[in-house]
Amino acid sequence: MTATVEQEKATGQTSGSRGTAFVLLALGNVFWAGTYTAGKIALRQLSPIELNTLRFTIAALLLMPVLIRARHQIPLDRRSLFMLAQLSLLGFVLNKIFEYTGLALSTASDVALLIATESLFTALLSWTILHERVTRSGVAALIIGLAGAYLIVERGFAPNLGSGGSMRVLGDLLVILSLLIESAYTIKGKTALAQLSPLLITSATIVGSLFFWVPAGIAAVAHSGWPHLSLVSSLAVLYMAVIATVIGYWLWFRALSLVDASAAAPTLFIQPLLGALIAVWLLHDTLTWATLLGGALIVASLLLVVRASRQPPLTPLSEPVP
Repeated sequence: MTATVEQEKATGQTSGSRGTAFVLLALGNVFWAGTYTAGKIALRQLSPIELNTLRFTIAALLLMPVLIRARHQIPLDRRSLFMLAQLSLLGFVLNKIFEYTGLALSTASDVALLIATESLFTALLSWTILHERVTRSGVAALIIGLAGAYLIVERGFAPNLGSGGSMRVLGDLLVILSLLIESAYTIKGKTALAQLSPLLITSATIVGSLFFWVPAGIAAVAHSGWPHLSLVSSLAVLYMAVIATVIGYWLWFRALSLVDASAAAPTLFIQPLLGALIAVWLLHDTLTWATLLGGALIVASLLLVVRASRQPPLTPLSEPVP
């Protein structure tokens, strides 16, 4: 009987931890959803390089005390340092370069739609690289969530990708590449959690990205002059640095220490859902039936993931059902 009580306690703790993880994931994606509007405001007066330099410099300054205080926890062997360098390069340098370059060449409709596919890349990489369990509920949640994101962005069943010719296609490919890199950052970060805390990973990788962004920012200022920011643009940069970068990425990795990356992936669909609502509110975009239906599908996708997390693992798709 004692064993049964202990087992129930362990099960309750696990269920509680997973519930907390999904709350953290949802909150982090809510913060990230605001970066679309904040980024558009900031880019009125900043180039992509200037924006990213300011964003990650402010974030690094806030996280530097954490890194200094916990520096003895970072293994100094070549393998660990190389892992952190990879995370910085994947998550905060290459990803941002390709994303903003692709946005400049493509259309907002294309990019918003493609961003929703990051969850697919994250789930697929976690299944193939981390060998996490593939479940029917996980696959179904991804499909339903992607369908919802498609309806929100395209506002109907028929594709509406706009025009732009070969340059638009190149922009789309660059955005897809940035999302694949971002997903690889998530998977690499998941493996790094075995050695470092979520806050330390966030701090080290953001500070590490300054080895690229500071020289790039100096070159941009030397070429175009010092940017003059309005109060609104300054607040937008601060939001992206403090809320979206420091807090958002910490919440993401804290949650990944409790759940599989494939289970966390569908929560990324919150971004196009909430991003669309923010655009309706602040940019006066039109709210259509497709937006409402897409939002309902995304909510259904999230509920499916949360419900599945409270149940025993289902039979993997790679194994025959008896």
